[in-house]
Amino acid sequence: MSYADLVRHHLSLWITLLITVMKPRSRGTFVELLCGCMISPEGLVTRTISAITRSKHWTTYYKLIERGSIRTLALAQATLFLAIKVQTDEEEPKGVTKTVTLVIDDFITIRQSKKAPASIIHYDHANRKNRPKYVLSQNWVVLGISMWNHVFPILCRLVPATGNRNKLKIAESLVRGLVFVLRGYHVRVLFDSWFTRARLVLPLLARKMSVIAQARIDTALFLEPQEVRIHTCGRPRIYGQKLTREVVDALPATETTLDIYGKDQKVRLRSIVAKARFFKGLTVCAVWSEFFDDKKETWGKRHLLLATETNLDANTIMLRYPKRWGIEPQIHILKRWWGINNLWQQSRSVLEYWNTGCKYA
Repeated sequence: MSYADLVRHHLSLWITLLITVMKPRSRGTFVELLCGCMISPEGLVTRTISAITRSKHWTTYYKLIERGSIRTLALAQATLFLAIKVQTDEEEPKGVTKTVTLVIDDFITIRQSKKAPASIIHYDHANRKNRPKYVLSQNWVVLGISMWNHVFPILCRLVPATGNRNKLKIAESLVRGLVFVLRGYHVRVLFDSWFTRARLVLPLLARKMSVIAQARIDTALFLEPQEVRIHTCGRPRIYGQKLTREVVDALPATETTLDIYGKDQKVRLRSIVAKARFFKGLTVCAVWSEFFDDKKETWGKRHLLLATETNLDANTIMLRYPKRWGIEPQIHILKRWWGINNLWQQSRSVLEYWNTGCKYA
């Protein structure tokens, strides 16, 4: 079978799997919009319709999106099932439960009109010299799966401008909506320091998931309390000695070279099993890492990683956490090549329907 025939074969199988979650009367229209998104350079609905040979009136495509006929959650579940099916993880030996690595992150899209749904003032973490720190934008929370050192987006939600729905609750709801597909797998979730909160981590642990996340360098960590044979008044101690900077500096350091972030990096690691106070006393494996700067010939800023899998060593944690970085170039592709910067719908729900229903499929 030639390469072109192989691509057509797999593409037809994947599209067949995706359209099974659509209503029978909407499958033909959905397939046309899906193919139009594949060949359209922008995210505009009109550009997608003009890129295909329309078999229906334009109002048919409009009603499919405007009336919410696209079941975004079911479509995301089918996409995740397809991603897990085609993924071949050679790191896991046979007979061991397969590990699925999920990545959670957020990004903003710049807007010039206040009429755009969920468009408010956000802080721009990019810190570009030609852009102000606070911009009018939309904030998206995206959940993806790590595949072959890349991150494939599965589900995306827009943070509303008002109400009690912040990024932490939306991230938890994204994972909760995909739990049905993740049964029977060991799930590992990666995210940065902003999402490292007890409101998100503890519900994930309750679902038998593991977490590797970056935390603030001043995070309160404690050793296990020493056993006291003499009975004293009051409750038993929960925390032992606090891991201050001086205590961390006294830990044994290991210098090694790891292939992470696209190149060989010389890192210095310190690790210990401790209790995190903001995790309600949860036992975690803390890893402090420092990267060597070849230009300045000195060690860089110290970073802290927390892993709920206490059986992992520092090298393994440092090799697995950089898989989260694959979502950064993918977000750039979503915004620039897949046209999320150009998406414009009048309501938040319709914007999510179009974004998740077609652009992510």
